[in-house]
Amino acid sequence: MAAVTSPIDGYFRAIDAGDVDATTAAFTDDAVYIRPSLEVPGGLEVIRGRDELRAYFTRRGKLPFRHEVRACAIDGPECFVEGAAYVEEKLTNTFLAHVTLEDGLIERYFALMADASPA
Repeated sequence: MAAVTSPIDGYFRAIDAGDVDATTAAFTDDAVYIRPSLEVPGGLEVIRGRDELRAYFTRRGKLPFRHEVRACAIDGPECFVEGAAYVEEKLTNTFLAHVTLEDGLIERYFALMADASPA
């Protein structure tokens, strides 16, 4: 399946590269970032504001994932992004993110993720 563009492609490129500065710069000062926990199975992490985001992305470091957007729906400042995550060229996870943008920056990011099925 061909990749699709989205308003948050810069965020995905930055996080995939492990670039903490560029990843943090994709967010507003008071952003809320909600995502599946990498430490607690079934849990969610909630990070608020750029300072907490910078600390989180620094701790997270560069992971071997590469994000690929498969579908994107945009309605004003809101978008839904469906995507896939790869390690090397192996599909490992699928995700769905709802994003609210303010002046091109991420104000709210809420993602859910699941293991990719073998099919």
